[in-house]
Amino acid sequence: DAPSASEGDAPAAPSDGLSISGRKQIKREWYQSGTHVYVTIFAKGVQQDACKAEFKDQEVSVSFPLPGSADEEYQLDLQLCDAVDPAQCKCEVSKLKVELCLAKKHAGVQWRDLEKREEVAYTPDQPAYPTSNKQKRDWSQIETDIEADLKNDKPAGDEALNKLFKEIYDRADDETRRAMNKSFQTSGGTVLSTNWGEVASSDYEGKDRPTPPEGQEWRDWRKKE
Repeated sequence: DAPSASEGDAPAAPSDGLSISGRKQIKREWYQSGTHVYVTIFAKGVQQDACKAEFKDQEVSVSFPLPGSADEEYQLDLQLCDAVDPAQCKCEVSKLKVELCLAKKHAGVQWRDLEKREEVAYTPDQPAYPTSNKQKRDWSQIETDIEADLKNDKPAGDEALNKLFKEIYDRADDETRRAMNKSFQTSGGTVLSTNWGEVASSDYEGKDRPTPPEGQEWRDWRKKE
């Protein structure tokens, strides 16, 4: 089929072919109709019998010796955007150009480009909205991460003091724990001692009761006023 504007031709801007040292670059361009894609290589004086073309489902290659040179050759290999029918493709040589006529395997489909573009791997971001997709979680790793965060999170003020007391209590023997419990509970939280020999004989609710902070007074919460 001869291409025509009514068939949806999509001519492309000329592009460079192989750059030959000491020679002007060989230009090429492509355009399409509803049934065919045409690739034109602007090379003069190419011999028909010296031009070799190979067509595959989605590949095409063409090569020929450059006129006036015994050792330079033009080579073009294309990974096509869409499939073609190799049996219906052909290569035509004239005095001014070499033209590849590629029969579309999917007639009527307009190619966005001549060559296949490399696909970039895409990993979608995790959705911010709730999803029903089931995800496996490594709970042991999560627990390890939490413990590490807690160790790195340094408490301050009362929290730091309570943490220190807890660590002392956890590492203490039974006698030390008795001393801590009795001194703290009977003194209303004003005394904390780890010396059981001292605490055992002390009366923090009576004669050994510490002086309350300024502005405060002792009251027995067990007695109703």
